[in-house]
Amino acid sequence: MPIFEYRCDACGEILEVLARGSEPEPTKCPVCEGALARMMSLPADLKRMDGFFHKDNFSDSEIASKGLTKYVNRGDGTYEKAAGSGPKIMDRNKLPG
Repeated sequence: MPIFEYRCDACGEILEVLARGSEPEPTKCPVCEGALARMMSLPADLKRMDGFFHKDNFSDSEIASKGLTKYVNRGDGTYEKAAGSGPKIMDRNKLPG
């Protein structure tokens, strides 16, 4: 079962929710009852997946050639694209809900 992260638009509280079957997504913050928005999360450990993902490290060109995108944490809450396609910079706090 996947785990999703949500952030409250009102108080900024972040929570993780284990998605079970057909349960509806949470819509209200358990702290202040503000609206929740699902956040983008890091993918599972690619080394453990079958097929192509068997090496410990991949070059940026290998990542891009497989249609994936690599972002590097800049340390200020933003991520900069290092390989692949997509936005050059992503801000975790400004992602669409």
